Amino acid sequence: MFRAVVRSLEGARLRPEVALSRIAAPRGLAPHAVSFAAEIGHTPHRAHDDAAAPRRAPASGRFVVLYDESCPHPWEGPFRIVSWFRSRTDPEMGRDELLTDVSWAWLTDNLVQHGALFTAEGGTASRVLERHFGSLTDRADVAQVELRASWTPVPRHGTPHWAQSHLLAWTQVLCTAAGLPPRHEGVARV
Repeated sequence: MFRAVVRSLEGARLRPEVALSRIAAPRGLAPHAVSFAAEIGHTPHRAHDDAAAPRRAPASGRFVVLYDESCPHPWEGPFRIVSWFRSRTDPEMGRDELLTDVSWAWLTDNLVQHGALFTAEGGTASRVLERHFGSLTDRADVAQVELRASWTPVPRHGTPHWAQSHLLAWTQVLCTAAGLPPRHEGVARV
């Protein structure tokens, strides 16, 4: 069953802005695990940007699917999804105290919108605002939001494709955090 879920995840059709790659899975969390890293686009360098500064994706994160057929008590099922993302955001938005609540809603709302059934969800959301002083005052303020979340998927019987709906919902959260507009199948952008 786990191999079918992995194949399903690897075959997911994602938005073109999403760069997804399989990475080494964490050890010791479950008998079986698969892990992916995602980045949403890159911001181009501007002439006045520090040439030595590395290019950073506006949003990046990790998506891990754990499988333990013994159904550990807190999981409430054999699978558990563990995710994390960090996104740069507008400093004004970073000052908003509701940003953490909104980022959690991005996750749960997208799971529902993608038909990704889930239970036993939990996590933390944080926001960071960097202000520069002294010799760094010429640099702009920087804001970030970070969400660490886990949930138990409720698989639909007979198909491993349930995993794709969770991955698609999660990548949409990254796109939303990066400021990309929603994208709907069959609708062309003008």
